[in-house]
Amino acid sequence: MHDLSLYLLDILENAVRAGATVIATTIVADRDADRLSMMVEDDGPGLPVQPEQALDPFFTTKQHKKTGLGLSLFRQAAEAAGGGLTVDRSDELGGVRVCAWMRLADVDRPPLGDVAASLATMIVTNPEIEFQVVVDDGGERTSLRGPDVPLRLSELVSFQKALP
Repeated sequence: MHDLSLYLLDILENAVRAGATVIATTIVADRDADRLSMMVEDDGPGLPVQPEQALDPFFTTKQHKKTGLGLSLFRQAAEAAGGGLTVDRSDELGGVRVCAWMRLADVDRPPLGDVAASLATMIVTNPEIEFQVVVDDGGERTSLRGPDVPLRLSELVSFQKALP
């Protein structure tokens, strides 16, 4: 995967597959701190294994697959850009929380990609799930929740274009 939006899509798909009914995505671009962070939380059943095992590229919960590269590749990309990735339990929703952060202006940071399209794909194909989206671009905070999320995804496009 090359764009951060594709890692995001993979995490959202995992949450849906695990049976989550609420999925919250938070993306923060803090230019003053030179930090980009992405967090996805869900109300699913949680991890069936310890978090470190979920980051192992040879672990997957998907039948007929032998590898689970999504999280391990995302962690590698975040670390290459001076950050990291954690997987643990969501305090707010009770399921899984995946948190990635990296230096915003790092030459090795993957491009953000089309986050709006990734979210729109998940929302349109999973209407039974409540998607919550928070985007913070250095104080300009946009919070989308419930049925207005698909109607306001265009606000994410301007966020994407504003990032270096």
